[in-house]
Amino acid sequence: MDVTVIVPCYQAAAYLRETLDCLPVGIRAIAVDDASTDETAQILADWQSKDSTHRKVMTHTQNLGLGATRNTGWQHASSEWILFLDADDLLEAGWAHALETYLAHTPPSGWLWHPYSEWDGERKRLRQTDRLLKATDLVTKRLPLSPSGSLIRRAVLEEVGGWSVSRDRVEDIDLWMRLWQAGHRPVSWSNTPWTRYRTNVGLTKDVEGHAQKVFARLDEFVERGWVRASERQEAEGEIWRQVGRTHHKAGRWEAARSAYDRSPSSLKTLLLRSLTYLHVAL
Repeated sequence: MDVTVIVPCYQAAAYLRETLDCLPVGIRAIAVDDASTDETAQILADWQSKDSTHRKVMTHTQNLGLGATRNTGWQHASSEWILFLDADDLLEAGWAHALETYLAHTPPSGWLWHPYSEWDGERKRLRQTDRLLKATDLVTKRLPLSPSGSLIRRAVLEEVGGWSVSRDRVEDIDLWMRLWQAGHRPVSWSNTPWTRYRTNVGLTKDVEGHAQKVFARLDEFVERGWVRASERQEAEGEIWRQVGRTHHKAGRWEAARSAYDRSPSSLKTLLLRSLTYLHVAL
């Protein structure tokens, strides 16, 4: 299978072993340590030693951020396809065989995805998402794809310049938008949620901070003419609703209500808000 898995790592020791264990021996993978100071380096060294032919570890001497770390990985891969996997997420058992079977036929796109499950370390549930029909859906809808599990042709990444290295603006929506503007469309290669996305770490713990980075990226999209100002307003409302849902799922009732109050009034939002008073989780 002509695929390389890229695993960006920073202070990842708490979950990294579990993530690396989902990569079978014989699967090409590059893990990039973004100058971690915990046990990440030792975990990666142990992992590489078990299959040094297919596993490679690279290390940044200074912390450069997630986008730059992903770029270091794919730029040192020689495969046709690049599969991204964050250091706290998992690919379900059987993913490699299913993907190899799919790629045996010529895929119609250079940008592939599959559904994913949200996971708090104990329970999994399928992420509820929307269809993507136009560019603005990337910022006004619930995205069906995440960086973990996204499969992109290396040539396509070269064409659009890879991930943004900005640390004050989100890098995933930016890449999706640049892919779309370059004429690429995401194609689902499977209906199975092969990725298990961990919800109790990362951006889900600082959801307001993440939202501000999304808003900064939205302003950039408006300046470039990719999103109209009126669409940006719609997107902002949807983002606050999703911030509310994230708090809601975690049982942070007051924070959820505050975020819902910043989204447009609708029957859906009113219902969600009322559930927080009853302490009914999503």
